Amino acid sequence: MLQAVFAIVVNCAVFAGVGLGPMAVLARGVGLPAVLAMAPAAGYALVSVGLTCWLMREGTVGAAMVPVTGGLLLVSLACLVLARRNVLARLAAVRGKRLVAGLTGAVLCLGLLTAPLAAGNKGYAVFRGNASDSFIYMFLAKYFDAHPRAWAFTHSPEEVEADDPMLGPPRSMLSIRWTCGAMLAYGAKLAGMGIVDFQYPFTMTSFVLLYAALLAFLAAMGFSPFLAALTALVMTTGFYGQFVLDIRAFSQINALPLTVLLAWAISLPPPERAPDIARRAGLLGLSYLACFVNYTEIFPMVVGAVAAFLGLLGLSGRLTRRQGLVQAAGFAVGLAATWPLRFLYAHMLAQIHFTTIAPELWSEAYFTWLFKNIPAGIFGVTLAGDGFSKLPGLSFLHIHPIVVTLFALLLAALFLAGIARALADRDHDAPLAAVAFAAASLAAFALFTLRDTPWVAGKGLSYFYPFTLSLPLYAALSESALPRLARSGWMKRPLPAAKALAMAFLVLQLSFACLRPVYAAMDMDYPDYVRNHGRYRAIDCDIDAIRTALVAAGAKDVGICSADPWKWSFLGLTLGERWRVRLPGQMLEGPQGGKVFVALDLPKSGVPADLAPYLAAKNASFALYHLPRARLAALAATLPCAREPY
Repeated sequence: MLQAVFAIVVNCAVFAGVGLGPMAVLARGVGLPAVLAMAPAAGYALVSVGLTCWLMREGTVGAAMVPVTGGLLLVSLACLVLARRNVLARLAAVRGKRLVAGLTGAVLCLGLLTAPLAAGNKGYAVFRGNASDSFIYMFLAKYFDAHPRAWAFTHSPEEVEADDPMLGPPRSMLSIRWTCGAMLAYGAKLAGMGIVDFQYPFTMTSFVLLYAALLAFLAAMGFSPFLAALTALVMTTGFYGQFVLDIRAFSQINALPLTVLLAWAISLPPPERAPDIARRAGLLGLSYLACFVNYTEIFPMVVGAVAAFLGLLGLSGRLTRRQGLVQAAGFAVGLAATWPLRFLYAHMLAQIHFTTIAPELWSEAYFTWLFKNIPAGIFGVTLAGDGFSKLPGLSFLHIHPIVVTLFALLLAALFLAGIARALADRDHDAPLAAVAFAAASLAAFALFTLRDTPWVAGKGLSYFYPFTLSLPLYAALSESALPRLARSGWMKRPLPAAKALAMAFLVLQLSFACLRPVYAAMDMDYPDYVRNHGRYRAIDCDIDAIRTALVAAGAKDVGICSADPWKWSFLGLTLGERWRVRLPGQMLEGPQGGKVFVALDLPKSGVPADLAPYLAAKNASFALYHLPRARLAALAATLPCAREPY
């Protein structure tokens, strides 16, 4: 638990350090609290783009740590030195209330994100939800840590497996999403942790970055410091935050703060001076490029959302010629920067086509809760029905589905009011950006639901969920909206009810955040939630005894075989941080009289009698044997070894 918190803090600190200087230069006219809040997301964008360029030049993550990190930190420092007068001038205008609210919320965010990890068993972080996707990224991280991108393509599959069996699975994935896998390896090295141990803190790091980015975006929408912090907190730890964490699509998770960064950047007032226009184009270009390299297939929705934003600006009479030129320049910079990575466009089209024909099993596994009650699902209040009543002694908290649906429909009415308010709010453009991104998300959901592709529909809805959820709250709670609404005679009576509804939504989402560690501690699953979410209870991930036995014997190699590809992947990736992992057949090389370590599945009936004399260590899922090679040779042909966890 403490190690995970330390890892998150270290990664966030590095990203903030990398992003602070460039943000101070690229967003000169913006208040310092917003610069500080957006710095971690901008830093992640810069590191991910820099690491992608490094990998394109056939570098490895291990070799990139010092030059990429050190170089970007030096650039950030140089930017701060150049902008020091401007930064000091902005420092004088900083309000302590906003900083205190933001930092308090950040501490609560970190606590709520890590609480389930502390409450659950060791397998919670590894096999929770959609473990298959997480293993894709872990295998890619394992590969890029020590191998250049082209290495696997210059060797046959047999040669790759002979070098390291754990490099076989990522070989087929090297053309997709490798930025995310490389960033997992990068973050693990920053934290001094193994890839398997760090993969959960890695995703939580992105949610802390999302929290910080939302602080600035919600402030730009007119939220008070307290409400901005509270709203950002519920968006990162409430139902949708939990669901996206459990669907384990690391690229989508990493893209969340980047899309908020982009939405914030496009909504900034257009600069007037030529140098400031160039800086703004650079900020926009970086945001586009970072979204593209981290989650390529989301790029069409991002472009569509920005186009919708410009259309809404024009519709409301706020799109000036200068703003149009700035937006066009920023998009051109971002698009031009993707040219060296143009091969990813083919992947983008292939992935979009693939998801449209995704098996129905996927939607049944991950979106039953959504299509069971669509209004409640859209606004993330599904758990209000029976999320609490399933706990022992709390059956009286069951809320009838009709009541939950009515609550969601009232939120939908507030959502529409938020759109109307955003169109009329000439003091802030950020609400219009929220409308545009929410519209892109809801349009994708509606389109693919009508085309009977529920998997894509659900994913599209989850891409931009912070913007969808922000609009009902903006309508009722934003300081920019309330004065005008309060002066409208027809709103004097509905306004208090709207505020009460919005606060009820916030309290409900916070209760969902507190509900998660309780379920983790009790080894329970939410009703109608992600299929296989409880798989973590079936695999014992406490392998300390196995590690101890290998250390005590001074082992260098360990053979691993399992009939379950998830178990093989977990044990191989974990032990592979210290020992050379081999297949049982590869362990036969050497003197026949020698003894080797082999980890196998532990049968439900216990250790087989004929292998009991060779047992070195075990847990509830695995048994480590110290076998003579001759005994392993007789056993090897009977061992089922499954090695494709996705």
